[in-house]
Amino acid sequence: MKYFKGITVTIAALLFVLVTQAAAQSTQVGAQSSTGALVNRFHGTWQGDGKTLGMNARLQLKWEPVLGNKFVRLSLRNEMSAAGGKTQVFEGHAYYQRVERGGETRYEARWFDSRGLSFPINAQVDGESLVAQWGSPETEQGKSVYRLIEPGKMEVVDWVKQKDGAWKEFGRSVVVRE
Repeated sequence: MKYFKGITVTIAALLFVLVTQAAAQSTQVGAQSSTGALVNRFHGTWQGDGKTLGMNARLQLKWEPVLGNKFVRLSLRNEMSAAGGKTQVFEGHAYYQRVERGGETRYEARWFDSRGLSFPINAQVDGESLVAQWGSPETEQGKSVYRLIEPGKMEVVDWVKQKDGAWKEFGRSVVVRE
């Protein structure tokens, strides 16, 4: 009888491991389906150089699933070299959520930054790009495009909407996945 108890415990342990692995795989699939295929390819830490507001800039991005895989958080840090060697730092966070409306996949997010501003973001996938329209008439309005230009390499381009309605590019960087 002791032999059968040992087998029963071994089978129970094996079943536990199999169920745990299946649950982990299910969570990964759920994370992919809840955040979207393109945004999943953004996951990770990225870093690179470019220009922001006419200054040399070092851009760092981190895309990660958070809050039970219901959101993807973008953490952004931009270190800009001003005249005279002075460094200006801009930081922000956005929480993106995939939303299905009328058969179309979109992303809604909320942005918070080191200037003390917060505003909505509405984004959509366009090929290999995530195009994010951000801001409001009360704060500022802009557009950021995150485009995969090759595996592990992303171009980030930012525009701000002028008072006359025209778009003005103010930032462009190429970042690579670390």
